[in-house]
Amino acid sequence: MRNIEVPISENGSRFDRCLRRLLGYINQSVLEKSLRLGLILLDNKKVKSSVKVKSGQIIFYSTDINFDKNDTTQGFDNHTDIYYRNLYKKIFIKETNEYIALNKPSGLAVQGGSLQKYHIDDMLKYLFKDANVPKLIHRIDKDTSGLLLVAKDQQSAVKFSNYFKQRKVVKTYLAIVSPCPKTENGVIELPIIKAGIKGQLKMIIDNNRGKKAITEYKVLDQVSSRVALMALYPKTGRTHQLRVHLEYMNCPIVGDKKYSGSFGVCSSDYNLMEHESIFQIKWRHEDIKSLQLHAYSIRMPSNELIEAEVSDNFKKNLNFLGLTIPKNINKVFT
Repeated sequence: MRNIEVPISENGSRFDRCLRRLLGYINQSVLEKSLRLGLILLDNKKVKSSVKVKSGQIIFYSTDINFDKNDTTQGFDNHTDIYYRNLYKKIFIKETNEYIALNKPSGLAVQGGSLQKYHIDDMLKYLFKDANVPKLIHRIDKDTSGLLLVAKDQQSAVKFSNYFKQRKVVKTYLAIVSPCPKTENGVIELPIIKAGIKGQLKMIIDNNRGKKAITEYKVLDQVSSRVALMALYPKTGRTHQLRVHLEYMNCPIVGDKKYSGSFGVCSSDYNLMEHESIFQIKWRHEDIKSLQLHAYSIRMPSNELIEAEVSDNFKKNLNFLGLTIPKNINKVFT
């Protein structure tokens, strides 16, 4: 077997992509089989293709494996290359000397997992050179659309991460909820904790063990008591905070299957049959089944305002339900 050392530039890279960049292209199924058979080893050990390598580690590989040395790509096939390049063009908002602003679509994860083929972090590592890969400084849920900031260097990453940790930034979200909340504005202060078993974990309200979670809200528009467009201002950043708080208020976010049932409607204080003609039929509309939650804007300590326009799907659903986004949303919270 031959061997090659993992260079500093590959520190933190996925093993399969590191291999392709160092040795040449290899089909993924062939690579996986080679790993299972021990024809490719990392520090003389069998590992999975998704493991993150460290500089200085030694890769051992059989001379029987045919790497295409003329194709030392970033470890992606042509389909992935086209997908990521088109995605970046579509979601790009603006770029400064310190950050890049992106408008993440609903359904795309920020970071990878066992079931994630594509994600933002992966896209950044692919499109930018290793030494200049933009760094994540905050996150939004996979099913939430909207504004995501990434830092262009380590110094900026530390700076912006501290802004978020110290709550020096003002974040505004838009959500379509049903039914309407009982009050037009207010503050929800309810502690949250993770509960359940593996595979069925979710966040719940727990006044004894939960972590502090605060959300300010205001109704921007509504159709009688049936559906409303809300502006949400999270003062803390707990996992699923907005979704849990709104479910607890009995006005869950439309399309939230995890926290409000399959149609995104909480019916404990709401007669669905009474509104069958306007609601139940519309809820079966495919476009409205996705989570209707959008990270709309971030205001920096310098008072710089960065905004991410709502998607065409979100706009269509607003029109479908008779709701309107007012102008100057960011004047709602002062």
